[in-house]
Amino acid sequence: MQRIPVFSVIALLVLAPAAFAVPDADGNVTSTPAPDLSSDAAMKARINYNVGFEGFEKTKNLELEGASLSGAQARDNEAAVKAGFAEARTHFRAAASADPNMKEAWNMVGYTSRRLGDYEESLAAYDKALKLAPDYPEAIEYRAELFVLTGRFADAKAAYASLLKSSPSYAGTLKGSMRDFIKSRQIVPTVAAADRAAFENWVASL
Repeated sequence: MQRIPVFSVIALLVLAPAAFAVPDADGNVTSTPAPDLSSDAAMKARINYNVGFEGFEKTKNLELEGASLSGAQARDNEAAVKAGFAEARTHFRAAASADPNMKEAWNMVGYTSRRLGDYEESLAAYDKALKLAPDYPEAIEYRAELFVLTGRFADAKAAYASLLKSSPSYAGTLKGSMRDFIKSRQIVPTVAAADRAAFENWVASL
């Protein structure tokens, strides 16, 4: 995950007045109004993505701080984390709407939606990111986490095998996440006990 640079757009805004100074018929230099870039879709996408990403990072830090809390403080922290992910998702959705080809925005819509329990939107967003970039390792890993949580173990295994070949570091991240999900019993309870046991044994063997 990373911010998307917006320097080129900002630079254009700063330099625009000078760039559009032109001489008139008498040789006098006049300036035409700088172009209004507020409606530029690419800029909207980048800005919304970066604002969403900043909120996402703050929320992740807040979540880490909550690990040491208990009782009412823990509940307040959990509510703040949920609100943080929801606000970040709003910006990521706006980024994806402004630029449907921004795979990073779709990826983060997928992540925040999963954290908010909206698995349907999460899967749809990951699928859009991967349609744009089939080898996008972060989206492959994140979608595999969703597969694990929803009991799609065969798909999770396939994703792990793919990452093991193309991006071993992301395969390691997925392995750690799968072990954490099993330990914390986050997998949906509707999964058959035999399937769950077989998957747990497979993860333990990695």
